[in-house]
Amino acid sequence: MSVSIQSNAQSALLSSLDQATGALVNPFEYAISKRIKAHGKTTYRVQPTNAGATTAGTTISWDLPKSGFIRSMALKFEVECAAVANANLITPATGFLNAIERVNIESSSRRILTMDRAAIMCAYSDLGKEQRDAFERGLGMHGKGVGKYTANSAASSAGGTSIEVFMPLLLSCCDASNQSLQTGFLEPIRVSITWASSFNFATSRSAADTFAAYAISVSRPELIVDSILLPPADEDATISANFGAGPLSSLVYDYESETDQTATMSAVDAEGATIVKEIKSTACATDIYFWVEDDGAYATDVLLGVNRVPLPVEHVSLSASGQTIYDQIPAQFLGCFGRRSLRDGFFGTCASGGYEAKPAGDDDGEAGKSAYVYRLQLGLDNSKQFDSGALSLRELNSPTLTVKMARLSASGFRRTSPDAVANRPVKMHVVIRKLGLQVVDSSSGRVTSLLSN
Repeated sequence: MSVSIQSNAQSALLSSLDQATGALVNPFEYAISKRIKAHGKTTYRVQPTNAGATTAGTTISWDLPKSGFIRSMALKFEVECAAVANANLITPATGFLNAIERVNIESSSRRILTMDRAAIMCAYSDLGKEQRDAFERGLGMHGKGVGKYTANSAASSAGGTSIEVFMPLLLSCCDASNQSLQTGFLEPIRVSITWASSFNFATSRSAADTFAAYAISVSRPELIVDSILLPPADEDATISANFGAGPLSSLVYDYESETDQTATMSAVDAEGATIVKEIKSTACATDIYFWVEDDGAYATDVLLGVNRVPLPVEHVSLSASGQTIYDQIPAQFLGCFGRRSLRDGFFGTCASGGYEAKPAGDDDGEAGKSAYVYRLQLGLDNSKQFDSGALSLRELNSPTLTVKMARLSASGFRRTSPDAVANRPVKMHVVIRKLGLQVVDSSSGRVTSLLSN
């Protein structure tokens, strides 16, 4: 007999633990503990109901077919550019995400889920490294896929020469299968996307390195939908299980954006600016996100590098009802290790991307990284597939977020970001990921948001 087995047999502690027979598991015993029944799948393209609504500030909509369970959705559109001799199309590091103002899921004209651009940035920052990379490539962020549109001195109005853009919709109904939209039973569901009020984030840069306005337009928008199809008997059984006993109340999460807080960056070699924001939301918050950006005009490469991208923060505090909940916690710690899981160790979102290539030395401070979208995680787990705790803001007195920006040196934020951002106006986005109850009527499939707190 093995000496290790003999030794374990003499252990009083192990003998005591073995008495808890209900907890014993034999990992070598074959069993099917969970299996999803075989099903059908289809991925299709949906055309908008108002295809001409592609100008800045308009809202374009898609009506989802009443078939199957929606697993995921993605927006696809093309960007066309006018012919500008000896010029390249230039966008900030956040790419064509700047063309989107808001995404809504609607039921009979009632908004049941929503995300604005700030919330999309927050959801994007939660993705894993490979998923973030795909998201960035789809939207041309951080210069990814730059070869598609840097040599566009000729017009790109034809389908084969325009720039294809893809953006997955990071809504709660696409995060967990039990939150999927059951379009076969629900009343008609509509997806609406509002374009940004202006497309002036796009500029041209000539060979002489001068920036000028560059007219772009959006064309051929589509919604790519991934749907799961069940056999009729299984779909009927699922609908019966969910709605057979009356209206179904389900726990969902949504995003709520606070009014942006404006501030002015500090001077070079001065203490970083402090931005204070009193949170007005009364929701049950699972997470509080914040990020700071300079969205002013740019006419140089150094300003382009910090335009419309997350900027590094020094530390953050959160206080409410006379108590301090986060006490000047270093923002770098939050960016690297703030997204905890129930698994062993930390689960962080690593710094990713930037306007320029990594410098030879430490790139701490380079603007544009998803790690500079900070998350105050109030639950036990960073997963969005189940509820692991929340903080009710309604009962708190003046919950206040205090953020101190990183100090500007002659070489920028600590080391690499351009100091041209000194004394520039910035704004801080604060986004609440909140819990809510959503009710589906068992006779009509009517969806309503019942309770947010």
